[in-house]
Amino acid sequence: MDYKLTRRMALGALLGGSAAACTPQGPEEYSSERGRAGGTFAHGIASGDPLTDRVILWTRITPEDPRIDDIPVSWEISDSKAFTTVISSGEVPASKAKNRTVKVDAGGLNSGTEYFYRFKSGEQTSPIGRTKTLPDGAVENVRFAVVSCSNWQQGYFNVYDHIARSGEFDAILHLGDYYYEYDTSKANDAMTQAGRLHEPRHEIVTLDDYRIRHAQYRSDPGLQAVTSQMPVIAIWDDHESSNDSWRDGAENHTSDEGDWDDRKQAAMRAYYEWMPIRDPEPSKGKEFLYRAFEWGDLLTLCTTETRLLARGEPVIIEDHYDLITSEGGLEKFQNEILNDPNRNMMGQDQIDWITNQFSKSKDAGKPWRLLANQVLLGRLITPDLSPHVNESAIESIEKQWAGIRDFVGLSSYGLPVYPDSWDGYPVARERFYSSLQQAGVEDILVVTGDSHEFWANDLTNDAGDKMGVELGTTSVSSDTLAVFLGDATEDYALLMTQTNKDVRYYDPLTSGYLDLTLTPRRAEVRMISVDTTHKPEYTAVESAKFSVVPTADSLKLTSPSGLKVKQHALFHGIGD
Repeated sequence: MDYKLTRRMALGALLGGSAAACTPQGPEEYSSERGRAGGTFAHGIASGDPLTDRVILWTRITPEDPRIDDIPVSWEISDSKAFTTVISSGEVPASKAKNRTVKVDAGGLNSGTEYFYRFKSGEQTSPIGRTKTLPDGAVENVRFAVVSCSNWQQGYFNVYDHIARSGEFDAILHLGDYYYEYDTSKANDAMTQAGRLHEPRHEIVTLDDYRIRHAQYRSDPGLQAVTSQMPVIAIWDDHESSNDSWRDGAENHTSDEGDWDDRKQAAMRAYYEWMPIRDPEPSKGKEFLYRAFEWGDLLTLCTTETRLLARGEPVIIEDHYDLITSEGGLEKFQNEILNDPNRNMMGQDQIDWITNQFSKSKDAGKPWRLLANQVLLGRLITPDLSPHVNESAIESIEKQWAGIRDFVGLSSYGLPVYPDSWDGYPVARERFYSSLQQAGVEDILVVTGDSHEFWANDLTNDAGDKMGVELGTTSVSSDTLAVFLGDATEDYALLMTQTNKDVRYYDPLTSGYLDLTLTPRRAEVRMISVDTTHKPEYTAVESAKFSVVPTADSLKLTSPSGLKVKQHALFHGIGD
């Protein structure tokens, strides 16, 4: 069972809410029911991993005759949508070996330039895509759409649709859980009634399974629209392989599903086939997902890999109930298990690489160092739930989850909310911070996915030194906490914010995305929410807005907008 989902289910039963959440309404009304590509180019087009002189172009061919081994595909890039002048072109095969996917590293381009591209196969021409190379030299601003957690059978991809409609972004940053590996048992009622169920219907394990699931997600018109409008910079989290995955296994992988490494290799192979990202160097394994992007004199962006390369096995806190609740047991648990120095998150080589990239950025005088990160980096401890629940609530959920009493009993011990996040690897986090601090880097801006919640967090090390700011995006369509807590969600959010001094803002109500703009003097983040993912007709609203400004040594969250009175007070540390 999904560990985080279990905790959400527990909270819902304990705190007692209705099945529906309060969601914001706004003047922007849309429908994500758009036409989609069909025929030869049924899975649309995409671009990604832009550099100053090149960009990855992607498509997939659906052949009329599937027996043909290699199908010739031509591609073109132009500086005009009418293709008056073709800047670059070529031909590549769509082979059976790569599941008919086509990926071109198109070079010889100018920096900071908008381009249009298309593919041709036989008599068929793909839709026209728009992409953009990275700028060189002086840069006034950069704008990102930041997304995570798109679950086909938990909702429509209205978030992708809205991003595609919302102006010119420089790139979309996808922070993982681009698709989910689950079978159809985890579909919600709305999507079951709509027939939006996973293919194949079983949990995906083999290479063919992963390819079919990719193909299904790429059939979505919202996803096709957004990837045709801007380049993608993507990283995986756990569900691209299996829930709560780590280097040598996963919570959702059992021995009867075969060898873990075989499954991991199949998942990564399909990912590189179907995503518009640059493959690792031939001398490195597929796990080496991390890479860097430079926006002139403004920004260094580093992406991370925190799942399959070096991560140790996650700690399940409830498994250690007897130890933690014994005399002196909490300290023993923290020292010997949670703080085990051998438990890595992304490994020393990756830490050294990120530190080196950010150190060079700092030395060059760039104002921003942005980290695209999978799971929450900020410190989050579980609020004490004991004063907020009663025996009848515990007895009710105990029928479904025998560990509920342990969960409530442990909530007063100041332990991590999500031990699958960086909180479950505190020594690895401190090792990362120490490396950055020694290089004079204490001002990282981090964007994070995974949690299905909006966050604005201060980042601090064990000594209390400020290391930067974290902005967490909620889900594209995966269930938010409001599905489980209902009307109690807002109260829980306030309790969480009050309990954790580094949390400045927390909103687990709705799905949505971050609209993040960086300029030399400040960053502005708009948290955009959609009111529903259970039907294609939706409204979108700015639910909150913040600025991040550089200080003498680090970063500062400021200028909150859209917050309610209690949220505003907690943001400013009033009423803690």
